[in-house]
Amino acid sequence: MSTDVSDATDVYAVIRTGGKQYRVSPGQRLRIERLDGAAGDRIRFDQVLLVSGGGEVAVGTPTVESASVSGEIVEQGRGRKIQVFKYKNKTRYRRLRGHRQLHTAVLVDEVSLGEQTWTAPVADAPAVEEVEEVAEPAAAEASTEEPSAEVEDDAPEAAVEDSGDESDGGDDATEESEE
Repeated sequence: MSTDVSDATDVYAVIRTGGKQYRVSPGQRLRIERLDGAAGDRIRFDQVLLVSGGGEVAVGTPTVESASVSGEIVEQGRGRKIQVFKYKNKTRYRRLRGHRQLHTAVLVDEVSLGEQTWTAPVADAPAVEEVEEVAEPAAAEASTEEPSAEVEDDAPEAAVEDSGDESDGGDDATEESEE
């Protein structure tokens, strides 16, 4: 028996991996401690501590026997760099080290409990419209020729002359006030 995609919004599970516990839902992207595998590989978590879905809650002692969570590895990466600084007062002891933690990004797409399975909603792919380009012969010839652009040399000089006049006017004004 498989439930509808609309029921998957209220479904979650608590899994244990890498010495930590995570609350996951179908369709959620999760960053966990490094796991073996490459991007695109399927992965299955069998240490499920709790499953809630369809109005039922199954709590394990310590794990739920018939429950599992599966997903796909999206990427393998390294976290941001942190600085580890050791210091002892009055002894001139200082050590500075950097560290980047390895992680695996997983896209959870299915939570199952016994015969019940909840899957992630499928995102609709955007429709790609095919555009036919018709090249006109005149446009093709114009693009092969070198562009000829005429630059007016008078415009920059005029701007320089104007700025010089303003500065002279300011000097004259200061000379008159001094006399």
